[in-house]
Amino acid sequence: MQKSNKDEIKLTLKLNRSHYEEIITHSKEAHPIEACGLLLGLKRSGKKIVSEVRRAPNVLNSSSRYEIDPEIELQVFMEAERKSLEVVGIYHSHPYWAAAPSGIDANLAFFQDVSYVIYSVSEGSFASYTWNGATFEREEIEIQ
Repeated sequence: MQKSNKDEIKLTLKLNRSHYEEIITHSKEAHPIEACGLLLGLKRSGKKIVSEVRRAPNVLNSSSRYEIDPEIELQVFMEAERKSLEVVGIYHSHPYWAAAPSGIDANLAFFQDVSYVIYSVSEGSFASYTWNGATFEREEIEIQ
C-alpha cells in the first residue's frame, strides 16, 4: 500500500552548533545582501543530519532574492555524491524580514526532499521548512 503525502513522516533537521553559527556568520557578513548556501549530510532515523555547510555566492547580489550559481550548485551536488552524502538543505538569509518563506521563496522552491533554512538577520531568528509541492511546512530543528 502506497502512503499518501499526509502519511509521510516529517524529518527533523539536525545541525551541530558550528554549522548553525556558520549560517548566521555568513548571513551577517553578506548583509545587506541575502546570503545563500547548501547543506550536505545524510538522512538517517527520521533526521536530516548536516555534516557540511557550503557557502555560495548570491549571483543576484540582492537584498530580497537569492540564486546560487548553477555551476557551483552542480559541483556541490557532484561532490556530495562522491562523498556518499546528499544535499539535505538550502539556506539563505532575510536581511530585513522574518525567518519565514516569502512569496518569492515559494515561487522558486522545487526540491521536496530538502530543508529550506532561513536566518533573519534583523530578528536574529532561525527556522527551517520543507516544500510539499504547494506550500512550505515548518520543520523541527535540533542543534547539538
